[in-house]
Order: sequence, then C-alpha cells, then structure tokens
Amino acid sequence: MIRSLPRAVSTAAAVLGTALFVGTLLRLDLSTLAASIGRLGLMLPVILLPGTLWHLLRTWGWAIAFPDHARPAFSRLFRVRLAADAVGFFTVRGLAGEPLKVLLLYDRVPPGVTTAAVALERAAFAIISTLIAGVISGAVLTRLDMPGAWSTVFAGLSLAAFALALLLLVVVRHGSGVMGRLVRRLDRASGRRLGARGVTRFLLEVEVTLLGLLGGNPRRLTTLLVLPVVCYALMGLEAWLVLWTVGETLSFTETAAVETFTRLASVASAAIPANLGALEASNAAVVTALGLSGGGALALVRRVRSLLWAGLGLALYPKPRATPAPPPLALPPASPDTTA
Repeated sequence: MIRSLPRAVSTAAAVLGTALFVGTLLRLDLSTLAASIGRLGLMLPVILLPGTLWHLLRTWGWAIAFPDHARPAFSRLFRVRLAADAVGFFTVRGLAGEPLKVLLLYDRVPPGVTTAAVALERAAFAIISTLIAGVISGAVLTRLDMPGAWSTVFAGLSLAAFALALLLLVVVRHGSGVMGRLVRRLDRASGRRLGARGVTRFLLEVEVTLLGLLGGNPRRLTTLLVLPVVCYALMGLEAWLVLWTVGETLSFTETAAVETFTRLASVASAAIPANLGALEASNAAVVTALGLSGGGALALVRRVRSLLWAGLGLALYPKPRATPAPPPLALPPASPDTTA
C-alpha cells in the first residue's frame, strides 16, 4: 500500500498533465502559433536572456546563503543547481532536486551547512515571491477587468499572502531556536538523550547554522530579500518580450498578472513531471483571460527554455569526489531553557 501510493500519485499527475496538454492544444489557434514561430526564432536569443540572468542570480543568492568560510566556487554551485533543477524538473520538484544539492556538494561542504544554505535561499525566495504575488493580485483586482472566476483566484492569492505575512511575524518573534528548545524539553520529559542521536543532531546542526546565517550578516539577509524581487521582474520581462514579439503590448499590471498566475500554477502542479500540460495551460489561459492573443507562443517559448536549461543541467551534471568534506564544527553547548 505504502509503496504503491507514490506510484499512484505519479501516474495520476502524468495523466492530468497529458490531459491538460491535449486540451490546451485543442483550444489553441495553431495557424496563428505557426505564424508566430518565425518572429520568435529571430528574437529567441533576446527572449532567453532574462532566464539566463535569473539562473545566475539564483545561483548567486544560494552562494550568499553559505557561511563565508564554507562557500564553494560559484561555477560548482551553478553546475550543482542546474543539475538538481534538471532532475527535479523531470520528477517531483523539490523532493528530488533539493536533497540532490546536498549530495552533489558532499565532498566540499558538510551536509548540515549545505542543507541550511538551501533552506535559507529557498525560504527567502518563496516568502518574498509569495508576498509580491499577493500585492500584484490586489493590483489586478483593482486595475484589470477579468472574468469572475479569475477575480476569485487573484483574491484568494492576495488573502493567502496576507495570512503568510502574519505567520512570518509570529515565527520571527517566537520561532528562533524552536528545534533546540523542543529537543531539550523532550529530553527532560522522556529521560532520554534525543539530542545525541544522529538524525536529531543533524537537524540541530542545521538549525544552529541557519540561525547563525540569519543573524551574522545583515547584508546577506538584505541581498536575499532583494534578489527575489529582481528575479520576479526578470520572468515578467520574459513574458512581456514574447508577447511584444508576436504583436501584443502589455501594461505593467497585465505583465505582472501573467507572471503571477503562471508562477502559482507551476507551484500547484509540481507533482507533474516536466510540468507537462500545466505550463501550457496556465500560460495560454491567463493571456486569453486578459483578452490577448499569444498565449500559445508564450507557452512554447517557456517550454523550449525549460528543456534547454534542463538539458544543460544534465550535460553539466557534476560528479562528487569520493572523499567527503571535513566534519562540521561542534555544536555549542545548549543554553538553559528559560522558557520552560
């Protein structure tokens, strides 16, 4: 039963993706799409530039998330991130890609440090991107005239971002060191030394490293908060360039609406391998909802871009050395739990 559940989820996701892909193809005006391919081909190097900058900035953000004394070379991080993203692209994103980053850096950085860096960079981008999406969703509701169902989607996204902001305030105020406090309380209640066990100690090591990264360098945190805004704008620029190439000029709010919805759809369809069908359906649907043509062209370009970077990631797949990284620094002694 347990073994068959992942297979059932994967099969259901693949079937859903195929259905979305076929349904989108049936709705597209293929003659218009074919007429746009020539213009897209000439502009493709320019259109791919925002995505290239996006990958470089994401790698830079990940590099910044490492402690200064344990930061791998940028070229190594770039190869590892592309390889992990490629594996995640063809499987369930995140579940395969993030652990692979730790594995591919095992010979250079202690696993706990890499895990903390991955968590910090991912959390910063996820949180800021969600907040940006919430603000944009509010702007879409007030500035664009969209069908009722679309207004409901953007209203829900705006409310979800507001709830996330409240949650963050609570976590920032009360959540520091929560893992360590929890383990110490369990130790006292059970009479066992849970903190000495391998998995628990690894999680404590990750938490200590993560808290040190958050509090040790304000410039690091500022950069990680600014980078998601720049990356969000780059992906919006990509959508604007594609639609401008095929003869549609979008306003700032329309461009932001396209990027926000397609990003939300990408997260929601993470279980679908290669985002098959979901990518095409989301890009085509939101452009059509805005009363514009070119949704098929945008879906095509983003599919080509995704495959190109996934192929490059597999081609650059790095092989770690057999020798592991030196062990991490010993954890500092636990301070008394004054909250008990």
